[in-house]
Amino acid sequence: MNHTTPTRRIAPLAVVAALALAAWGGAATVLAEPAHADEIVHLRLNSTQPEADAAVAESPAEIRLFYSEPPQMDGTSVRLADAEGELVPTSEATADPDDAREVFIVPDEPLAPGTYTVHWRTIAQDGHAQRGDFSFRVTGER
Repeated sequence: MNHTTPTRRIAPLAVVAALALAAWGGAATVLAEPAHADEIVHLRLNSTQPEADAAVAESPAEIRLFYSEPPQMDGTSVRLADAEGELVPTSEATADPDDAREVFIVPDEPLAPGTYTVHWRTIAQDGHAQRGDFSFRVTGER
């Protein structure tokens, strides 16, 4: 005698919820997933100064991030690390008074030649958190 266990299929939670609501006489709405990631993420990092992976001859006076929309500054941080991963002292992340989409930090002292990584984290006005990093190199050559 061949005994087989019936295969059970687990329905997605949205389908179970919709069926339960329908059984109780309620209306159900199933949300479709967006077609593109851009529909989910409104705020994004458009560019930086210095540019990602750039080699600059001398220490930048500031490091500037250009976002697609103004971030919530109370949820925004920008940190600068050297090649060993040690944090480099800088000012707090500040929104540009003329364009709140631009956020910048200022190193406390000129950066020595080497590779630096900028770690950023921010929260969009709609509450979505975003984070990332980029690197640049100070060559010290003129």
